[in-house]
Amino acid sequence: MAKLDCLYCTCSCFHGQPNLHTNSDYNEVKQCSKANDTKNNNKQDYSNKIFESNKECKNSGLSIISSLNTRYQLNFKNYIQELYKALIKECNYNLLDLNSVNTSLDCESLTSVTNRTLKAIQNKQIFSILGYFPIISKELKNRGWVEKRDPHRPPINYSQYLKSSPYMVNWIESPPLISSTNEKEGAMERLKSLQSWSILKNKRSDFIFVTRKHLINWSTLSQFTCVSQMTRHVFCTKNGLAQCLESYKNVQTNLMFPRCHYIRNEADSDAFVEDYITTALVSTLKIIVKAIENNKRIFNVNGNIPYKIINFVEQRIIKFLNKQITGNTETGIWKFKSQKEIWSEFMIYYTKLIIDSNAQFNQAYTSELELDVYAKCKYLLEKVKPYRPQHYIDGITNTWIIKPTSNCSGHGIMLSRDLPTIQRKITETDILRNNYILQKYIERPLLVYTCKIDLRQWFLVTNMSPVVVWMYKEGYVRFCANSFSMENTHESIHLSNVRLQLKYRKIRNSQVPEECMWDYKELQNHLRNIGQEYVWDELIFPGMSESIYAVLQAATDTSFYRDNTFQLLGADFLITDNFIPYLIEINSIPGLNPSTSVIANLVPKLLSDIVKVTVDYKKNSNADTGLFVKVVPEKWKPASAVVVDSCNQINSSTTEVPFTFDYHRRWMDFVNKKLVALRLNSFRTAQRSGETWSMSMAPQPPPVIATEEILRCRLHRGAD
Repeated sequence: MAKLDCLYCTCSCFHGQPNLHTNSDYNEVKQCSKANDTKNNNKQDYSNKIFESNKECKNSGLSIISSLNTRYQLNFKNYIQELYKALIKECNYNLLDLNSVNTSLDCESLTSVTNRTLKAIQNKQIFSILGYFPIISKELKNRGWVEKRDPHRPPINYSQYLKSSPYMVNWIESPPLISSTNEKEGAMERLKSLQSWSILKNKRSDFIFVTRKHLINWSTLSQFTCVSQMTRHVFCTKNGLAQCLESYKNVQTNLMFPRCHYIRNEADSDAFVEDYITTALVSTLKIIVKAIENNKRIFNVNGNIPYKIINFVEQRIIKFLNKQITGNTETGIWKFKSQKEIWSEFMIYYTKLIIDSNAQFNQAYTSELELDVYAKCKYLLEKVKPYRPQHYIDGITNTWIIKPTSNCSGHGIMLSRDLPTIQRKITETDILRNNYILQKYIERPLLVYTCKIDLRQWFLVTNMSPVVVWMYKEGYVRFCANSFSMENTHESIHLSNVRLQLKYRKIRNSQVPEECMWDYKELQNHLRNIGQEYVWDELIFPGMSESIYAVLQAATDTSFYRDNTFQLLGADFLITDNFIPYLIEINSIPGLNPSTSVIANLVPKLLSDIVKVTVDYKKNSNADTGLFVKVVPEKWKPASAVVVDSCNQINSSTTEVPFTFDYHRRWMDFVNKKLVALRLNSFRTAQRSGETWSMSMAPQPPPVIATEEILRCRLHRGAD
């Protein structure tokens, strides 16, 4: 598609050069518009479902969402109606026959518009918007900027929306303005726009706001024009992010990202299999340790799992540890391909341990046996942890999430813990020739009302050399409709995508909000109600900031950054049950369409604050930046702690630091030390009392010491 940005004269019309647009250019734009209209119409059947779902949802218990100091005060009951009325009013103004309203610019108004436009040219305050973002236009105009907009080519098809049903408001790019403008004022605005266009059509834009970079003709774009799209970034695709963070997969780091395997060839597949098997072995240790600590009898002479499985796991774990300790680069340490029968047998019994709560090992129970097995498994588990940095999130079921690299909105994603099923899926051939990302599923998520949630975090990148990133202090929380369970892999339980969960709103958990969504304030209120009022400011939000910054740093070598460029992106985070935020993926075009009342309330303020950062702060470092806060790495902070507030004013009266990358590490250390201290305390209690094992007591020392000595020796000489 050639020069779509010519729609707003931002390419060949620079520096007062004559307009070189041809009729063929305009015809192509018209074809594009028709294609978009067709696309919107194709969505109508699906939109009907949205409307019906919204209509039939329960109306009880609705609460008005905070307007965040905007004019928006929309809730689930009224948001579609209010936005639709605003959009219809705007449609009517843009389709109005100016001749029929007997309105014209008088001489004084005409002079005023001309002078304002000429002043904007002189001050380099000409902007263009490619798409439908009326909030951006309003904010810039309030600052004296003038919009360069061809009045004959509106950003949306107003005639289509004038005839559309209310639910179609969900498909526009951002919420319309709710204003008190009347018909005459609307007509006057169009006349002023016509007058400005006659002056600006051959001038270049100084600021272009667009969310789809293919609409910009980069080859002819002026270097002085500020654009809201970075030219290239690899971290906004599933495979790009996985490759970008490859080096973080098996190391201890403050970046929390579930390990991924990008399957492109046999070597990638083999690496996944080794990870899968190691996870299964470690999970077996966890199952045994947890059962004994919970005073569950797992030994019985008539048990359905061979006792030799424990010895098998011990030997393989020791072999794994030897490889890590000695730095052995030997590949295929499990000899999986040549010993498939042995490993298949192990996986059969491992699966029994997962799904059968009554599974037992076929060995007569004695307290000495239980004590010895516990000591061995506990010791090995502790030794493995440093080499399995994602030990906590792995759980015990070895579940993986399979993501096609070419799909979005949750399409084609599936969960599985069965290795043959996963291998079949990733080797399937289809017309799209999909590659797959295999990502370790987080088995211990934070639950709200027994349901899984994840967070959409907006952030603004204003530089990549060096990295400058702004985190937004508001966002939204997406709920899965039904109660969490690792036994059931249904999408309504595990995948929180808005469009996907729409299907389950009518059968959702009764405590889940009607739209399966909260804003951050509601989540913070919930954390406060469960006695965790500090984790948001001290762990979750700083942890998300740290991960975003680390990704951008890791991507600097593979990203091409153009000066005078910024971009709004959206990151998806999942919070674990110990309040650690894990980055799942990053979206280059975070949906701002008002698909829920929560988003409809948040986006106007978000767009307004983008202008504050990219326009106001650029000129004045003391300017208000709204809810955006700049991420400052710990190593860059001054020796004396200071706070940088939302207006970027240094406040020395308090010692609280809103962003410090050390929070994450210190919190994890605290959690781990606390757990270790509790275990050691119970162990020492048992030592002093000399009592046998019980739920509240640890094993007596002699067998533990003996077992540990034996295992240490095996670690040094390797397993047989």
